[in-house]
Amino acid sequence: MLLTRNVYSEPGRFGGWPANHGIWGWGNEIVVGFQSCFFKVIDDGSHAIDKSKPRKNLQARSLDGGRSWNIEDGPSEQTKNNSPVDSKALSAFDFTSVDIAISFESNKTEKGTMLQYVSLDRCKSWQGPYLVRLFEDRTIEPRIDYIIKDKQSVFAFLTAYKENGEEGNIFCARYDGGIWRFVSWLDVEQDGFLIMPSTIQMGVHGFLTTARWQREGRWGISSYRSEDEGVSWITYASVFDGIGLSNPPSLLRLQDGRLCVTYAKRTTPYGIYARLSEDDGRTWGDERVLRDDGGHWDLGYTRSYQLPNGEIVTIYYFCRDKKSERTIEATIWRA
Repeated sequence: MLLTRNVYSEPGRFGGWPANHGIWGWGNEIVVGFQSCFFKVIDDGSHAIDKSKPRKNLQARSLDGGRSWNIEDGPSEQTKNNSPVDSKALSAFDFTSVDIAISFESNKTEKGTMLQYVSLDRCKSWQGPYLVRLFEDRTIEPRIDYIIKDKQSVFAFLTAYKENGEEGNIFCARYDGGIWRFVSWLDVEQDGFLIMPSTIQMGVHGFLTTARWQREGRWGISSYRSEDEGVSWITYASVFDGIGLSNPPSLLRLQDGRLCVTYAKRTTPYGIYARLSEDDGRTWGDERVLRDDGGHWDLGYTRSYQLPNGEIVTIYYFCRDKKSERTIEATIWRA
């Protein structure tokens, strides 16, 4: 079974990059973030957006397991008139609250920092921004990848620019009782980049992270495992290794115990794909096609969520033709 549903489409707009903005779920209720830009056909190989015009961070909400969607303002839009507050104020929250959600955003005005937002009501309203400092001068490009351990303990898996100022490398950070601190880098700095992680918990003290990499004309999705809450990491199995433009993964632990990674291919046939693992990520099965009808490389950035009935909802941005607006769409499928 494969169902495709429209999440967001608007004339003259480019809807993009759900992987950058996060997904949260409560039963059949799903919220996914994305960005809306002014659409403009570009011939230089970059995204089809008008960079001279403002962007909006939005979110889409479904109450019926991804069949229908409503569009709302995202965290930074809801709080755009607020001044950043010191992250020590986060100590007021219980992060194990059932309806809580956390979002991060880059801080364009101060290197070494990022902005955090918190919702206590399933993303209906957001509080923040809270100013989080993790470095002195590295630019942080956070995506929404975190694991809550306790009322005042959160692990986040983030991306920062390398020492030479180029993109990028992944690091683990930990929040405890009002203080964020750096924990570790996932890998040593190398040519190309390692960015945009997607992480699950493995046992009491373990994590498994999948990440997007690109170097020397190749791209892929690799995995890294920690058994000591992010202090040290070992390189684990490769999920994908190919030629062309890269795309980030979305990692999910399914109800039957298997692991699922969804991602996009920016080489023909352009589309959305998945792989499953039956041994906790040591090996990965054959590629599954969720759709292969893309018309251009400018698509992907999946985020996936499993419904109580076992269906998986995979959300991404899509391009049917280079000269057409980019849309946010969802494929509902079973593994």
